[in-house]
Amino acid sequence: MYILIKTKTIPNIFTLFNLFCGCVSIILLQYKNFNYSAIFTLFSIIFDFLDGFFSRLIKNKNLFGKELDSLADMVSFGVVPSIIVFFLLEKKIMIPFIEYSSFLISIFSALRLAEFNVTPRKNNYVIGLTTPVNTLFFSSLSIVITNHTIFFIDKKIINIYIITMFLMILLSCYLLISKITMLSFHFENFSWKKNKIRYVFLLISTFLLLTLHITALPCIVIFYIITSIYFHNTLKKKIHN
Repeated sequence: MYILIKTKTIPNIFTLFNLFCGCVSIILLQYKNFNYSAIFTLFSIIFDFLDGFFSRLIKNKNLFGKELDSLADMVSFGVVPSIIVFFLLEKKIMIPFIEYSSFLISIFSALRLAEFNVTPRKNNYVIGLTTPVNTLFFSSLSIVITNHTIFFIDKKIINIYIITMFLMILLSCYLLISKITMLSFHFENFSWKKNKIRYVFLLISTFLLLTLHITALPCIVIFYIITSIYFHNTLKKKIHN
């Protein structure tokens, strides 16, 4: 009995590590240290994955763990991306207080996580963009932007940059609560026929990582969204047929 109780706490331990890394990431962002913040965000994503993996492995359906996971995710994948975008927009003169629009990401992440807690889960796909993937996009994008001074040398470029960032915030918010069926990597089996889209995505993503390195990450997330929309349309056709 003791061993069983101890085993069931393993996912919660990973959840707390996720929360810890999210908190550290926020502190690092206060110092505009986007690189190290991204590293801790990556650790948060890994711990979040391990949390879910071990929960499925031991078939743990503990409601406490589910709520704890959402609370941790709200910090690591709700607050963190908002702060990232806040600092990326801060002091870019065009629209007053435009940087505060970044907290729409936190608001819509909270809506998504609450919806996720009360909606039955499907193992082979997920609905809407997940908060970890959304955070990975903005975190990796912050590294690309802060390491390329081209974004800040010309007023016209700055204006385009601000408008683009604002549109990305709105798109992010929409995708978080959308009903689009997103591609999941919970393989039921490893056959090519049933997992063709997943394998093609993984192969192309690996190639992009090997060639573009960190710059590839925001590109991979965009590619993931496009692939998921294709997957969504394919799934709809199968259902109707």
